Amino acid sequence: MESCCKSTFITGHEALDSGAWIMVTTVPGLEDIVLREASEKLSIFGAEERFCNVGGRVLLNIPLNQVNQVFTLRSIEHIIQLIGSFKIKCDKGGLNQIYEGVYRLDVPLGSTFRVSCERIGEHEFTSIDVQRAAGQALVDKYAKKVDLKNPETIVRVDVIHDTCIVGLQRTRTSLRIRYPRAFQHYSALNPVIAYGMLRISNVRPGDRVLDAFCGGGTIIIEAAQVWSNLDLLGIDISPKSIEGAWRNAEAAGVKDRVRFIVGDARRLEKILPLDWKVDKAISNLPFGIRSGRMKAIPGIYSDFLKSLKPFLKEDSKVCLLTVHRDLLSSISESLNFKVIESKQILYGGLQAWIVLLVPA
Repeated sequence: MESCCKSTFITGHEALDSGAWIMVTTVPGLEDIVLREASEKLSIFGAEERFCNVGGRVLLNIPLNQVNQVFTLRSIEHIIQLIGSFKIKCDKGGLNQIYEGVYRLDVPLGSTFRVSCERIGEHEFTSIDVQRAAGQALVDKYAKKVDLKNPETIVRVDVIHDTCIVGLQRTRTSLRIRYPRAFQHYSALNPVIAYGMLRISNVRPGDRVLDAFCGGGTIIIEAAQVWSNLDLLGIDISPKSIEGAWRNAEAAGVKDRVRFIVGDARRLEKILPLDWKVDKAISNLPFGIRSGRMKAIPGIYSDFLKSLKPFLKEDSKVCLLTVHRDLLSSISESLNFKVIESKQILYGGLQAWIVLLVPA
């Protein structure tokens, strides 16, 4: 069977050397954002954008002394430091190969451990079977105790088609959790996506950034945490959401660097001074799915873009997240906007798009 892993960095090696091999996870579709950020903050010996051809996984080969710096990346959710990989069969005999392969590897364990597994592909065994086989190998080799609730070490044993990948999970909680949210909006945006949208918009220090559907303030707060010297304004029609956005900004330590006001994104002229111009307008648009307001979506999108246009400069950029790409593109074209990028991502189990517009 042909291997799913084409990487020259890992395939065929029982154990890894030459620096640290790190697999990071992200929102599927944002792998290029991870590589861009990583190349700015780390020394990259090698990388693979969709590790083993799986969306949301990026392989990085970096110096050992930079492993802790991976935690500073804002485009990722989890970090797994890889130890080795080996081929397995997809039938039940693969479990014996997993046991033997894990046993052969040098896995640094604390006093207690547990095994977690993500399995992709068709196999005659389950993820629980993988955890059991790998866990038994580690118990037999190291005589350490298994602790499912609070282990000192989490060992990742992932099976991707015919490849078993073994590593240590360095993150206990997702890095998308930036701060303790004081307010949870019903459609709160993953901050990793917010960061991706800000990067796609090419936000720069000194920019004026507007989120006209700000909800709990995720995009504006993310911008305040990453960039300095920004003029940041969030607007939402819900007073409850604006109150929550202020509370979240305080929890994130950026309350003095942001502004939130109650207002209607479809009537920006009633809120903003006529001479107020925005460099970047970035929003998670309403989808109308959970609220059951699908019929209202075309009007909301159209009214918003009409209302926004007088506040844009010639070089302004508008970055919008939606599941209704074709609808947004059609409305944008009719209002003399040009779509310059459309990136598909997986958002809460939905296929969504980050659409980048410029005034034409």
